[in-house]
Amino acid sequence: MKLVSGLFIMALGLVVAQPAAAEDLFVTQYKNDPSGAPYGIALEKGMFKKHGVDITGIISGAGGGSSVRGAMATPVGYGDVSPAPAIAAIEQGQDIKITNITSGTLADLVMIVMPNSPLKTAKDLKGKKIGISNPKSLGEMMSVLVMEQAGLHQGDTQMVALGSLGGALTAMESGAVDATSIPVILFRMRGGESKYRVLVGAKDLPLLPSQLGIATGKAMKENAAQLRAIQAARIEATKFIYEHTDEAIKILSKIYEPLPADQVAAMVKELVEVKFWSDGPMDEKLLQNTVRAMKYVKMIDKDIDVKSLYNSAFLPANLQK
Repeated sequence: MKLVSGLFIMALGLVVAQPAAAEDLFVTQYKNDPSGAPYGIALEKGMFKKHGVDITGIISGAGGGSSVRGAMATPVGYGDVSPAPAIAAIEQGQDIKITNITSGTLADLVMIVMPNSPLKTAKDLKGKKIGISNPKSLGEMMSVLVMEQAGLHQGDTQMVALGSLGGALTAMESGAVDATSIPVILFRMRGGESKYRVLVGAKDLPLLPSQLGIATGKAMKENAAQLRAIQAARIEATKFIYEHTDEAIKILSKIYEPLPADQVAAMVKELVEVKFWSDGPMDEKLLQNTVRAMKYVKMIDKDIDVKSLYNSAFLPANLQK
C-alpha cells in the first residue's frame, strides 16, 4: 500500500511539474501590418518566456470578424484584432472584453492620391470619390474621420467599394476614384512616394486605435496569470522598439519580407516618431472615436458606454484604468 501511495504521489508530482503547454498567439495581419510588431520582438528576444508564458509562434489573422472569432478559438483566449469588429462582437453578446489598446493612431495606414492629382489637403476631397475595399471597413472609417477632421460632412464625398485594397489602388490609378487609403506596408511595397503622393500621413491621421487586445471570459477567469505575462512581454517589447530602434528594425525586416529592409527601416522610424505603439492603457477617447466612426458607417446604430467594453485588470497596476 505504501508503494502504491508513493507511486501515486510521484505521479502527482510529475503532473504538477509539467510546464504550461506551448501556445501560438493570434495577431491580425501580423506580417502585413506593423501593429503587431511588439509581439514579433517579444518572440525573438525571449520576452514571453522571461515573463512566464511559453508563446512559440504567431498566427496571422485575416482581419474583421473572422479574426475576433479566431482569437476567441485559441487555447490562449487572447488576440490582437481590429477595434470595430471587437466592439461589434461585444455588443452582440460575445463573451469577450478589450484588455489593452496596442496602438493609439492609424499611422499604419496612409491616404494617397496620384502625383498629378489637384488634391492638396483633405479639405479638397469635397465632391470627390474615395476608393475603399468594402463598406464598413477600417478604410471607410478612417476616411469618414479624415473628412470630419477636415470640416467635411457625410455626403460631401462618395465612398466607392471596390472589393479589395488592390482594386481600390487600380481604380485610383485609372482615375475612377480620386483617393484611397491603404496599409503603409502595401503602400511601400507598391512603390511608395515614387508612385503615389501622400494626402494624409502618419502625423495627421485621426486618433483611432489600429488594433487592440481582446480576451475571452474564460481566459480572464482561468488564465489571468498568462494574460498578465503576455501584456508584460508586449510592454517590454514596445519599450525595446523605442529604445533600440535599429536592432528592432533588423528583427522586423525578417517579419515583413519581401518589403526591402530600407523600407522597413523608414516605416519603423516614422512610427517611432509618432509614438504609434502603445503600452496598452485604456483611452476612452480612442474607443469613443471608434464608436463614432462605426455609427458613421452604419456598423452600429446607437451610442455605447465604452466603460462596458474593457477590463484593464491584466495590465500592470500603473496602466490600469
